[in-house]
Amino acid sequence: MDIPPRPDCGAIITYLNPDALDPTAFLRGVVIGAHVVDPQTSHAWVPVLLPDRTLSVLDTRNIIEVQVSDGPCPPSGDMDDMR
Repeated sequence: MDIPPRPDCGAIITYLNPDALDPTAFLRGVVIGAHVVDPQTSHAWVPVLLPDRTLSVLDTRNIIEVQVSDGPCPPSGDMDDMR
């Protein structure tokens, strides 16, 4: 079994949309903090800033691609790289 990625702050990720009713299968976001591990399931979760400026906490098992950031974690208003 593959180990899910645990991207660092500032990484741009593409992930499987957990909302099965949404017509968009894959979404992108920017990791804005360190991962945390759920003690009951051992799943790692990361806080993600979405293009519409909402925050989501994402199970890392849904991540399919990680683009590592060259710099530090971006400020919350800097989402131009995602479009």
